[in-house]
Amino acid sequence: VAPQSLDPEQAGSYSVIVVPRSGLVPTRYALIQDLPVADILEELPCVFYVIDQSGHLLLWNHQLEDALEMTSEEMPTTGVQYFFDERMRPTVVDTIRNAFEHDTTKHEWELVGRHGKRTTYLFQCVRTNLGSLPVVVGTGLDISALKQAEQGLRIRERAIYSSVNAIVITCCDRGDHLIEYVNPAFEQITGYTLAEVKGRNPRFMGIAGVDEGERDRIRNALKHNRSVRAILRNRRKNGEVFWNDLRIDPVSSLDGEITHFVGVISDVTEAKHYERRLQHLAHHDALTGLANRTLLQERLKGALEAAKANRTQGALAFLDLDNFKHINDSFGHEAGDAVLREVASRLRTSMRDEDTVARLGGDEFVLVIAEQPDMAQLANLIERIRQSVSTPITVGGREIVPGTSIGVSLFPQDGKTVDQVMRAADAAMYHAKTLGRNNAQFFSAELNQVVHQHLLLEASLSRAIRNREMVLGYQPKVDLRTGKVVGAEALVRWHHPVDGVISPDVFIPVAEQTGLIVPLGDWVIDEACATLRTLGELGIHDFVIAVNLSARQLRQRRFVNRLAETLARHGVPAQRLELEVTESQLMDHPEEARDALAQLKMLGVRLSIDDFGTGYSSLSHLQKFPVDCIKIDRSFLGASSDTPDNGHAVITRAIIALGHNLKLQVIAEGVETREQLTFLRDHDCDQMQGYYFSPPLGQDGLQDMLRRDIRLVE
Repeated sequence: VAPQSLDPEQAGSYSVIVVPRSGLVPTRYALIQDLPVADILEELPCVFYVIDQSGHLLLWNHQLEDALEMTSEEMPTTGVQYFFDERMRPTVVDTIRNAFEHDTTKHEWELVGRHGKRTTYLFQCVRTNLGSLPVVVGTGLDISALKQAEQGLRIRERAIYSSVNAIVITCCDRGDHLIEYVNPAFEQITGYTLAEVKGRNPRFMGIAGVDEGERDRIRNALKHNRSVRAILRNRRKNGEVFWNDLRIDPVSSLDGEITHFVGVISDVTEAKHYERRLQHLAHHDALTGLANRTLLQERLKGALEAAKANRTQGALAFLDLDNFKHINDSFGHEAGDAVLREVASRLRTSMRDEDTVARLGGDEFVLVIAEQPDMAQLANLIERIRQSVSTPITVGGREIVPGTSIGVSLFPQDGKTVDQVMRAADAAMYHAKTLGRNNAQFFSAELNQVVHQHLLLEASLSRAIRNREMVLGYQPKVDLRTGKVVGAEALVRWHHPVDGVISPDVFIPVAEQTGLIVPLGDWVIDEACATLRTLGELGIHDFVIAVNLSARQLRQRRFVNRLAETLARHGVPAQRLELEVTESQLMDHPEEARDALAQLKMLGVRLSIDDFGTGYSSLSHLQKFPVDCIKIDRSFLGASSDTPDNGHAVITRAIIALGHNLKLQVIAEGVETREQLTFLRDHDCDQMQGYYFSPPLGQDGLQDMLRRDIRLVE
């Protein structure tokens, strides 16, 4: 019994076929046994099947069983369309019907096994008769691997087509490496289409005489059928040069013969530009474009080696702009940067191409002058540079005069290493600053000795601060109205274990230059507070000790906090400590100084302007500073008398009057004679100190004087 139609919707009518057991449609096994090719069918490397017009499966081999994941007993003999995915079944039904109307058919379908196994086959069938029964005999070749390979090829082809890197395929059948294929990225990078480059050797994009080493590596790799990577420059269609990071790999045939090469081109032009920019930044100053310290040392090392090899002389000039911090504070950092750029431009203009102009940072510049044997010419060059740098610069409509101090060392006579030559030039520059600034000085043997002593002193000073070789002396301050000692100035002294007492005039400048003034100043304040605490324990509570404050201390951010901690640790009221700041320190950076003094004033300490009268604009700024007193510099007391032509006396009287008008206390220092005392008392000076009254005393001497309540003025 079989349905008259393969269409499930028309399967309501059936035909009854009565066949003897030995008739036309024997069982599968009977059919196989009756066929002379039965063994061959079972060993076929493909699916074999026979179906009738009703879609009955009449005959098959074990390959079909394997594909459907069934045994022979489980194999159905009807409805072969159910061997396929549901969406394919109508197509299978139509195809079987058509197979009985045509001689041959061919289709690619996917069989679905009972457990979900899917296998793609290429089915091919022919119409024939089995006895008198029309059947279709077919085979199915497993093409799953082929289809996967095709899919893989399509994916790779799409990847090549869509790649952002240019891909070039060349054929090397004749050894000429002609282009067969390029992807769209190749056209985007080079500007050439496939039609324009097909059949050409890629070398046409090369640049003659450029990157020949890389090109030789490529040629050698191609010759020996090896992979190679090279970075070289090529030319685009529009003539523009680009950097090409090129990777080339050989492709072999099935028999191992190299037939093609695949090249992958990456446009790394931007990366190369960025790399060069980073390299430039690593060796050049960002603000001025000049060589930085790293490049300077390389150039100077090369110049030293050349001078030694050629037995020539070179020079190193160290420049430091004078009062540059004042320019920054007064005109702003943008103006300061503009000044630095202009100075850099002037230095470049003044130097030869073979020389080096560098900026070390801040306002420091260095010149490496190669092969300059004539000292007169060198001196003239240095002077021209000084004059050029010192010429007024207009920034934002304002005229700024920088000025510069220059130190010059010669090599190899002043040094054979980079450090020696730079140290010598730095020493000469420092010497130029001590001589009044805006001048140039050459290094000398005598200066070398000074520098050597300076370095020894610096090392000794650092050790002295650690080992507490410093001592404080207290010079009494006398109230002229009562004659009593009301305060003292703390003066630091260095008791060197070998050299004895070293004057502050010697070691204080070294401490300022090296920064040791900060720990030294902290120690002085701590000692002064300890003395005030001791005096307080003796019942002396109104005594004031004055301590000199350096510019470095005043600029330190945490100075006020450290000072507050010191006062608290010793239990000393802030008003019993007086800080003296020189007038020149205030005038160098008045706005910055005013802010710093305001913070100190809020803490409660007394503030005093030392060496008053020696500054250039103190009168116009004095009222802006929150100070309590001013100290008349000792230089005005040298010959104080009330004669009409005595200029010092006039200035002294004016300072006293000015101080009183501003409600400030006036103190005179350096009083050594009775005449000076009389003059100052006659003009109502408030306090005095000096050797006329007492030299600096140790803590014990000061305590004894205060306990005895000695009046130093009657």
